[in-house]
Amino acid sequence: MIQTICHLIASREHGGLEKHVADLAGWQARHTDAQVSVIAHPRYLPTLDERIQFIPLNTDRSRHHPNLVWRLANLIRKGEYQIVHGHGSKSAQLLAAVQPFTETHQVITRHNVRHPRDKLASAFDARIAISENTVANSKLAWNVIPNGVEIQASSQKYGPLPDPLNDKPTVLVASRLIKARCIDALIEAISLLPDVRLMVLGDGPEKESLQQHVKRLSDKVWGIETRVEFFSGNSAIGHFMQAANLVVIPAEVEGTPYTLIESLLHRRPVLANRAGNAIDYLPAEYLLDNVQAQHIAEKIDCALKNTQLLSDFEPLFQQAAESFTLDAMGRATWDVYTQLIPEAVASQ
Repeated sequence: MIQTICHLIASREHGGLEKHVADLAGWQARHTDAQVSVIAHPRYLPTLDERIQFIPLNTDRSRHHPNLVWRLANLIRKGEYQIVHGHGSKSAQLLAAVQPFTETHQVITRHNVRHPRDKLASAFDARIAISENTVANSKLAWNVIPNGVEIQASSQKYGPLPDPLNDKPTVLVASRLIKARCIDALIEAISLLPDVRLMVLGDGPEKESLQQHVKRLSDKVWGIETRVEFFSGNSAIGHFMQAANLVVIPAEVEGTPYTLIESLLHRRPVLANRAGNAIDYLPAEYLLDNVQAQHIAEKIDCALKNTQLLSDFEPLFQQAAESFTLDAMGRATWDVYTQLIPEAVASQ
């Protein structure tokens, strides 16, 4: 049976990859008999379940740094892990570097299309990808396991939200507020749609700038300040989705936006940038071709006026309920592990 698993995070971000590892490791700690560990930079400790053994390692050093490779090899040998699971490009390269010095099954997950190509990926015992698009350029065999989300009712209380039935149609964007998320373009698009309201859920260094952007628009777009509202608390996304007619993800992302998956699980239609893995999830008419305000506005207007909007998404809602949950992701990943250690069985 599988007794010891170790995940490796070597990135510098706090995005989808890191959430994926935290959620997957937490599921394994709760639903299997294995001791689950995570090797990562100390900044990731607060994101992990208390049942997970955390092993700090300064992964900010270059992936070619001999001390980093040496320390990682020592940690893996000391832990005597049966499976070490690396996530992302840098983790894959580090695991390949320690292969001559360790004896363990190695698994990698490819989270974006910039992951090292087949020459490196072929060195691992098992390969997982979060979408078909992520490995469209690969000739190797991959286990495609979509990101999964655990939907939980929040005990927190939040303020009143716009009523999507009795007021203006409501669009939601939930994101870290940074320039790369293209929230400014979405706000510009909303300024072109006088009958549409926008909820911006999230925090980040661009929040004040975006609020000032709305104020500047108010000089030429009447009522825009009352139609664009800012909220904090990404953990409350399910609460805000209850008031949304449509969720918009304007930014180009490398992996699969968790907001997209959560939207489908909450039975909310989505518009997303086609540049990421959204093309694996959404019909072409609900993909953004660019982040020009006029284009985004046209797409939003078309979706909100579509009387078949919910019908179009019903098959996607059903697929999400079956395949995009944390439990589905956890069990599918465990199945990959059992191919390496066949006698392992996850608890029911």
